[in-house]
Amino acid sequence: MDERLLTAFLTVAETRNVSVAARQLNITQPALSRQLQKLQRHLKVELLQSHHSGVGLTAAGEEFLPVAQSVVDEIRKAEAFARMLSIGRFSEITFAAPGTTLIDVVIPFVATLDSSELHSHVIETPLGTSLEQAVNTADLVIMPSAPPKEFASIALVELPVWAYVAPNHPWVDRDEILLEELVEERVVVTTTDFMSRRVFDGAVDVAGLTVPQIVETNSGRVAQALVATGNGVAVVTEDAYFGLKPAKIMSGHKILSVWLYAGWRADHYAYDDVQALAERLARFAQARYPRLTPGPIDPTVRL
Repeated sequence: MDERLLTAFLTVAETRNVSVAARQLNITQPALSRQLQKLQRHLKVELLQSHHSGVGLTAAGEEFLPVAQSVVDEIRKAEAFARMLSIGRFSEITFAAPGTTLIDVVIPFVATLDSSELHSHVIETPLGTSLEQAVNTADLVIMPSAPPKEFASIALVELPVWAYVAPNHPWVDRDEILLEELVEERVVVTTTDFMSRRVFDGAVDVAGLTVPQIVETNSGRVAQALVATGNGVAVVTEDAYFGLKPAKIMSGHKILSVWLYAGWRADHYAYDDVQALAERLARFAQARYPRLTPGPIDPTVRL
């Protein structure tokens, strides 16, 4: 089966718009339409249907979607394996992680790698994506939850959920904040798409507390920006920005935190190479965040 035709179908299924899909594939809309028609003729089934807001999948298209994705993923893995056999070494890897982890951990790590020896790709994967889904498109998946036992994995680093305050906040000199105190403040958090929010909400629920003043944002950096003037506390795992001061959040005798794990397929064709890279990533992450300390402070801001 032609990979180009399957990729065309997958891109239209994702965008639900032929014009947008054509731009992503760098081909003309008529060329994309011909590819879709060719695929449907070959399969002898209608996969797509037009409607007023774009293109949707038929019932058959919905069922065929995961099969098409699996075939494309396997073709790409076979090509990568063939390249490794051709040059005699593992030379290309794809990392996947949620956005915050990509920015704070994965991309800084990739910057330390020798690109002449190992070509790296990074892709963002939503927090709710399962490892089973993520390993279909990535060699090494970094996620804030322990992978299922059928996958190879290692623990990378424990990251605190920080309470960030501005330099003029009364808590600026404190290293720890009790959860009971925190909920009395104006708390600025991310959405539940972020693990820091889920950990915070879970701790509040377990403690039987409520948060009268809570502001929700779409990113940890925006949350920090909103409290940079001294109004409120940002509850995030991101590295510090805007000269904010971090403090650990204590719930009982425990620090609120998130563990990062690296997971990969147990049958990966370059298992040993991927494992070695995961172990290297663990050493990097632990050096970057030693003993539950915050990540690099914004060097452009004088504390």
